Amino acid sequence: MEAYEFFMPFDPAGANPAEVEAEAGMWAWLVQYGLIPTELTRRRMERTRPTRMYALWCPRADVESLTLLSQYCAWAFVVDDQFDIEIPDPQRCLDAVRALIAVLDGSEPQGVLAVALADLWKRLSHGRSTDWRESVRDEMRSWLWTYYAESVGRLSGNLPDLETYRAHRRDGVALFVFLDISEIAEGVDLSPGARHLPAMKSLREAAVEHMGLFNDVLSVASDEASGYLYNSVLLAEYHYGHTRTQSLELVNGMLTECVDRMTDARKRLAIELDDAGLDGEDRADTLATAHNYTIYVRANFDYHYQAARYTSAPQEALEHGSPLT
Repeated sequence: MEAYEFFMPFDPAGANPAEVEAEAGMWAWLVQYGLIPTELTRRRMERTRPTRMYALWCPRADVESLTLLSQYCAWAFVVDDQFDIEIPDPQRCLDAVRALIAVLDGSEPQGVLAVALADLWKRLSHGRSTDWRESVRDEMRSWLWTYYAESVGRLSGNLPDLETYRAHRRDGVALFVFLDISEIAEGVDLSPGARHLPAMKSLREAAVEHMGLFNDVLSVASDEASGYLYNSVLLAEYHYGHTRTQSLELVNGMLTECVDRMTDARKRLAIELDDAGLDGEDRADTLATAHNYTIYVRANFDYHYQAARYTSAPQEALEHGSPLT
């Protein structure tokens, strides 16, 4: 892929010094729950570097929080690998999605992925507010159902136009969940009034969309090699007949737009906090969280250049084991 300059005004915040210790805890958990049963799956996880991602996202998190968040991140990547690379199978996808959603609804976990999720959800949700739990459950359901939609779309050839895809990608990249679970590391639990402010919603959507679209740019070669067209660059080629260069330029413009939307939303947020009568700790936590979103977007940007999952040639990047149950 050609070298591109991307508009990225947010400064990096460094990496968490507890990364090595947290990574050891992540690997031990992955082995304990049978999530890397083969050498192929282990190598794929090594190239993914979930702990590096979270070390950049939350550079001040304590080792316990960083370990937990890295474990969730690794699990989410394992889930993603069950569907993006494999030949589309709507029934298998439906069964897997329903099994995971059942865990969120309180049912006994069935299967390797579900058992691991049950452990994660118990620890992630410990001590969190009811609003936080409901928000994260809804976000996880929305994320998981995108796999089913994509499995059907890939078989039918009814691929979404770019505007439809951008909304789909906000759920499909799974990062609304990451925004919320990162509150654990930051020591906050946003109130319902803050979480549902219009500017906060706009900020979250723009941040997540940027991260998803940037992932598309860095994943385009491997997505193309696997025949996975749910990628903004590939969809621009598919729908508009664009060249690769034209498609990349189009998506680059979308990325800049996302940054501009984030900046605008942050300006509006202080006014909305005043209008909503949110002050004191509530206001401070909301503004701090809004700033953290800029850290996460920059961290996501840097992480993609540091993980072989995105920098390797497709033949290596697509190496993976058999689907888990």
